[in-house]
Amino acid sequence: MELTMFERLLQLPLFQGLTMQEVSDVMSHVRLDFVNYHRGDEIVMQGESCRKLIYIINGEVMAEHRNAELQFTLTEHLPDLKVIEPYNLFGMYQTYSRTYSFTTDGSTLAIDKRVMLSQLMTNNIVKINLMNIACNKYQQTLRLLCQYPDDTVRHKIVKFILSYCIVPKGKKDIQIKMTDLANIIHETRLNVSIVLNELEEQGLITMQRGCFTINDLQTLSK
Repeated sequence: MELTMFERLLQLPLFQGLTMQEVSDVMSHVRLDFVNYHRGDEIVMQGESCRKLIYIINGEVMAEHRNAELQFTLTEHLPDLKVIEPYNLFGMYQTYSRTYSFTTDGSTLAIDKRVMLSQLMTNNIVKINLMNIACNKYQQTLRLLCQYPDDTVRHKIVKFILSYCIVPKGKKDIQIKMTDLANIIHETRLNVSIVLNELEEQGLITMQRGCFTINDLQTLSK
């Protein structure tokens, strides 16, 4: 049975805990921008100003982070992504950290930041939901710092990858030279090569020239 628009809105992180009537009341004062996309279409680009709260209504998304300084590109496949970087609406760096695009046909709902502040933030449940989103992101970062001690090459590689991921599970593609990876984690190229080959033998990654694919990051991080 297909969900109505209000039922879809109730599933989104910012509106969880609201009743159907409360969502209806809030939305009656807010302009919603709906956009349809085809497979391969970009939603936002890395470095673009984060001026809207963007929800994924339909479809599956991938995110690509390019780090020119460290010379690598990380691509994540995010079939369950609901909202794009709400934590970057505020703070010191109000830009998108990745380029997001659809891997299927899909659609988004966007709410302008100014409208969000003047209308949505008058609702206490919405305020709490937004704070929870920001706090969860902060707590995940702190947990990562303590979870993987830098005592093995494998731990260093996993910690490096996790530090740049949106979600700590699923498929990840990393384009990086082995020498650059070794420099980033302060190891020798030989040690990195040995560990990556061991991970491939265990079926945890697939290696190609200049890149490797993690089949499931959650399995690897265990």
